[in-house]
Amino acid sequence: MSDRTGRNAMERQTGGGLRISVLFLAFVFLTGQSFAQAPGAQAPGEVVEEIIAQVNDKIIVLSEYKRSLDSLRQDLTQQYQGLDLESHFRERSKDVLRELIDQQLLVQKAAELGIAAESQVVRRLDEIRQQMKLLSMEALEEAVNKQMSYEDFKQNLRDNFLTQQVIGREVGSHVQVSPAEISAYYEQHKKEFERPEGVHIQQILILTEGKPEEELPALATKAQEALAKARKGDDFAELARQYSDDSTAANGGDAGFFERGTMAPEIERIADALKKNEVSDIIPTKFGHLMIRLVERTAAGIPPLPEVESQIHERLYLQKIQPGLREYLTRLREESYISIKAGYLDSGEPPKQASAEKP
Repeated sequence: MSDRTGRNAMERQTGGGLRISVLFLAFVFLTGQSFAQAPGAQAPGEVVEEIIAQVNDKIIVLSEYKRSLDSLRQDLTQQYQGLDLESHFRERSKDVLRELIDQQLLVQKAAELGIAAESQVVRRLDEIRQQMKLLSMEALEEAVNKQMSYEDFKQNLRDNFLTQQVIGREVGSHVQVSPAEISAYYEQHKKEFERPEGVHIQQILILTEGKPEEELPALATKAQEALAKARKGDDFAELARQYSDDSTAANGGDAGFFERGTMAPEIERIADALKKNEVSDIIPTKFGHLMIRLVERTAAGIPPLPEVESQIHERLYLQKIQPGLREYLTRLREESYISIKAGYLDSGEPPKQASAEKP
């Protein structure tokens, strides 16, 4: 289980993470996160919301804008505090309306191109259901409705898939990263890839801590069942989603990289004895029945190019696609009718493009 749960059997002593987002493409799909409501027709009797922008025949309303601001602040609180948080929030909030407009333009372009995303939405909803360990789609709908409208939740997923497909087709397909560029980047940034000795593992934890005595035999049987399936060759990530009680279950049991000396000694000894992709026996811990799978063992030093080639390709691709995407979105804006209510800032507005309402 990960150090974020507060019940880490491996007792990781250090850790950290870095998330890279390209424009507005990072969407959070599980509950507990703010979502922008998809604009649509008002039901009879509903109070009509304040419209702050129009994008062709679609609108962006104030509550949608506020939810995006709340989501931005929530995201930034994971990286900053105090004055740094407020500074970054002020700077990033200038682009919130731009990102809502960009999203709407891409969704409209998807409709124009005949791009659909229904099958992807259905698959993603079922993945979320499994990650939340819910028995039915009805149960998922009930859980989502406690946070927001289920239909809006699905629309957010749909819009995300549509925008990704449009960007991939219209922009990404024109981005090329050559082997020579990858090699040159590697030579110039070798020190960035230097790494300590350690292991990358997946895990399944069947919690017994705090469970009634009469439930313990069934939990031991559950652990043995998961181990048998893992040893038989079933996908470990899917088994983790199905069986594990740890927060890493949602990520297929991925516990991440552990530098040598940061795991509990007994767990580290077991990990050291595993071969790549091998699954351990059940390890009794004070939290429950644990099993781990060795994803990769890393030697200290700078890895050879083949080991980091895909990572470099992704970095260079993201560097190249951002200006291309901004240029593409600017063209879409120039071909569209966009009206912004006075008092709101659209940081992506091309010169002499958008019209603003007079106060």
